[in-house]
Amino acid sequence: MMFITFHSQKERSGYGGTCFIELQYCKYPAGTDIEQIVKATDFWQNDSLYIEEKDHASFYTHYKDIFGSGIHYDLSKGYFDIWGITYYGPEWMDEISERALTQKPEDYAILLKWLARAKEHNGFYIVGV
Repeated sequence: MMFITFHSQKERSGYGGTCFIELQYCKYPAGTDIEQIVKATDFWQNDSLYIEEKDHASFYTHYKDIFGSGIHYDLSKGYFDIWGITYYGPEWMDEISERALTQKPEDYAILLKWLARAKEHNGFYIVGV
């Protein structure tokens, strides 16, 4: 299974290591300045999806085109950065979901369910290692 969830930080830390990519909801309100959004995240959220180190390459290979271009820490745009922060606004959720549903990579159903909840937030981040 590529995507992992944890119910507590104790559970996450007990899993071993911190070398995860984290898919995290953006909890800033709509209208927040993009610079603030990309430069301030709280790591290790209980409602995040995590990808462990052994699956990083597979995640990038199978999901980079599904997520497409997001906004990086320096406000440039491009594929998600597994070593940095990439933000995807709520306006991209339907498009990302549609590509996942069409391509059906590993664990796409877990991602679709998680993305449906991202619409309740101001998008999401992919937070690299």
